[in-house]
Amino acid sequence: MHISLSFVAAALLSLSLQGKDGNPEFAYWAEVKVGSWVKLKMEMETQGVKVLVQSTHTLLEAGKDKCIVEQKTKVTAGGVEQPEQTEKEEVLRDKDKDPIKIEKEGDEEIEVAGKKLKCHWIEGTQKESTKVKFWLSKEIPGGVAKAEVSGGELPGVMKSFAVGWEKK
Repeated sequence: MHISLSFVAAALLSLSLQGKDGNPEFAYWAEVKVGSWVKLKMEMETQGVKVLVQSTHTLLEAGKDKCIVEQKTKVTAGGVEQPEQTEKEEVLRDKDKDPIKIEKEGDEEIEVAGKKLKCHWIEGTQKESTKVKFWLSKEIPGGVAKAEVSGGELPGVMKSFAVGWEKK
């Protein structure tokens, strides 16, 4: 289960789009200053067990071709909290990690963390069998306002949303 949840947490801020130049995730981080952060809450239920993943993504370094983002993740499954894990990720301008084949996209205003945000949403497939839908906003560092991910390694639907952020 832990591998699947780590995959989803990483996928949420890895929004490389097939057929587009560069790496859109890089663009969302490159538009903010070092110290900007977003806190995401991800929820899923599988076989009667509620799983909660809370992650905070903070921009540590920003350069012309690369950003460094620190991700602190805490997983709680069935009421049992796991130790927090910290990773640093290089987000490269021109290199995508897990491209999304976009099948539909549009614009929508949604409420996130008590604020109304104009978002661009994309729906498609990632890693051949993972269905994804992301609502993206330039107001949020890293871009992810809301997401739904299912299939692939996941035993259920993972719903995620930004619960707080600071753009510096």
